[in-house]
Amino acid sequence: MNNYNQVSQNGHEVKQNEMKDYIIIFFQKKFIVLGIFLVALVTAIVYSLIAINYYTASGSIKVSIPKSNPISGPLFEQFQEFGSDRYIANEIEVLKSRSIAEIAAKTIIDTFNTKNNSELFYLFLSDHENPAEGLKRFESIVKILQKTIEIEQKRGLDIIIFKADSPSPYEASLIVNAYINAYYTYNLKMSRQRYTLAKDFLERQRQDKAVRLKESENAVSEFQQRNNVVVLDEQARTLVEQISQLEAQMNAADIEAKSKQQSLNEFKARLEQKDRDVAKYIDKISTEPYIKALQEQIAKLEVQKELVVSSLGLSNPNNDISVQNYNRTIKDLKNKLNEQMIILEKGILAYTPDDIRQLSIDILKLDLEIRSSQAKAEELRKAVRNYESKFNKLPVQSIEFARLERDRLSNEKLYTLLEEKYQESLIAEQSIPSNVEIIDEARVPLIPSKPNRTLIIIIGFVVGIGFAAGYIFLVKYFDVTIRTPEDIRNKGANVISWIPKIEDFIESDMSELEHEIIVASLPDSVPAEAFNSTKTKIQYTRLSESPIKAILITSPTPKDGKTFICSNLAATYGLSGERVVAVDLDLRRPRLHESFNLEKKKGVTDYLFNMASFEQIIQTTQFKGLDFISAGSKIPNPAEVISSSALKEMLENLKNQYDYVFIDSPPIIAVSDAAVLSQLSDITILVASVNQTRTDLLEEAIKTLNSIKGNYFGVILNRFESTNGYGSYYKYYYYYYSSAKPKKSKKSQANSEVIT
Repeated sequence: MNNYNQVSQNGHEVKQNEMKDYIIIFFQKKFIVLGIFLVALVTAIVYSLIAINYYTASGSIKVSIPKSNPISGPLFEQFQEFGSDRYIANEIEVLKSRSIAEIAAKTIIDTFNTKNNSELFYLFLSDHENPAEGLKRFESIVKILQKTIEIEQKRGLDIIIFKADSPSPYEASLIVNAYINAYYTYNLKMSRQRYTLAKDFLERQRQDKAVRLKESENAVSEFQQRNNVVVLDEQARTLVEQISQLEAQMNAADIEAKSKQQSLNEFKARLEQKDRDVAKYIDKISTEPYIKALQEQIAKLEVQKELVVSSLGLSNPNNDISVQNYNRTIKDLKNKLNEQMIILEKGILAYTPDDIRQLSIDILKLDLEIRSSQAKAEELRKAVRNYESKFNKLPVQSIEFARLERDRLSNEKLYTLLEEKYQESLIAEQSIPSNVEIIDEARVPLIPSKPNRTLIIIIGFVVGIGFAAGYIFLVKYFDVTIRTPEDIRNKGANVISWIPKIEDFIESDMSELEHEIIVASLPDSVPAEAFNSTKTKIQYTRLSESPIKAILITSPTPKDGKTFICSNLAATYGLSGERVVAVDLDLRRPRLHESFNLEKKKGVTDYLFNMASFEQIIQTTQFKGLDFISAGSKIPNPAEVISSSALKEMLENLKNQYDYVFIDSPPIIAVSDAAVLSQLSDITILVASVNQTRTDLLEEAIKTLNSIKGNYFGVILNRFESTNGYGSYYKYYYYYYSSAKPKKSKKSQANSEVIT
């Protein structure tokens, strides 16, 4: 349980530290973060102000599955309800086709020419600034229509919704109405073609059967006159009636199969051109033995039912028990056929491209209808042959007359059936039936639908926050520099103190040299108090050990601020009454003399090479109690000088003469000088800078000092912003002194006081 609590506490602490890191990054990068947020927000506001108003027009139509044409059999009527959604989906694909777009484009062009008012148009104009140039090219108008129109099915209904957006409200309504009328015209044309083909075929068959009927009537009349026969006996008349009825139905089934075979051949040719594999697949599934067996059984039972009705002479056959049994059995078989058809249609819809799905389904249905008609014709043919055997048993004279009468009745019944179908197709063609009903035509919208300016601004606000947060996350993810004291502690290092960023406290009229030694220029500031606190921690950390006199200041990398820390710490000790000397042992890039506003005179190297005496290299600074020794003349071998016993003796001499010796050395990662000097010093202090020092390099510097037993003491964090969530340490000083920063005259007075 204790382990679990410890893990939970550690996890909670990690989450808190991560959240604190994000807050710190926000404060450190607040101007960039706010800039990102404002750019997104202002962009959204500007866009919402300059965006063009768009108007949305909408209309709707109802599409029903077309009924069978006059020559279609009733076999597949039951499929009309099934697949209604698929039929609508197919029609939507037709609506999105180029053919409909071209019809609508012609309507747009005709309307433009009729209205002769370019102000009513926008999307189709060649040049908005010069409307007199007219419309774009026909191809461009078609493409714009296909991109602009939105077509979708109303869920669960046979309703199709049309929508279009345009800066011109009239143009938006025109696009919708042009599409609705284009589809209505296209659908009407297709319906008319279908009925026209049916009418033409039936007309040819009707004319042919009319000639045959006339010939058979003449033959009967001639036989009666020649043989003085008026009527057949009862047996012959009944037999002739039955045979003629069966022959008429048989011929009608053959005609139906042949008429559909023409359409099937045409559809198959089109499908072959588009996809031969799909055509082979349709042929394969349409000849499935199970479907063929069902069709033959249905045809056989229907013929048997007709024979029963005919033989019994029933006026109301549905009341007869035997007929009811036939109907029940036929219904069960048709249900099985329907189920199989559903499976086949699903297979077609799943495995065929969208542009040929409807064509594939039409071929499948036509093929099965033809096979059904052929099966029915074959069963009727068998029944006719059966009756013919009875017919041949009639008396010789009766047989000849009965045969003539049979031809006449058969032709008469077939002609009657064809005449009915022909009249139906003629009426259908003349009435121009359509399965499309226009419910609502588009009206000119009065108010714009887009853009939603409030929503755009809200989105810009949210996106701005998102981008700003994303920037913070990216900075945290990719930034390997030190940002907080926790980053140092996580590496197992001791944080002595952190020095606030002095730019947050200096005055605008201060020169660069004036704020270099901030403990003197702004003695009451938060950074000055931070140096005082650092001095206290150094002094009272090792009370029981030998006193600290030689303090080495170094850093992992250049530009971490070690010289700034060294000069201000030395000044802090000097201003407190201690005798202090600051020694610049960065023999490669010395800069400590600039911090004290002194010239680079003779220094360490000059003394070690006997070019100057000990007294000559010591310079007095403007600060009471603080002396300075420069690096001296530039030499080619700094590492040898740093490692020399003469330098060690010099440092021992300085420790004897002064209370504290502050040494500014090169970065410890760059060269080995700092590691050597660390062994000559009492303590070594590393300087790390916020957003400058990398955590891995700091860790490497600490390892180096520990490996050589270099009296490593801790880390001072430089350039830390107290506004990033860690300002509580300096909160009192910040609020106390920020309201009373010294003016220029007071600052000059303070400087004069510390010099004396």
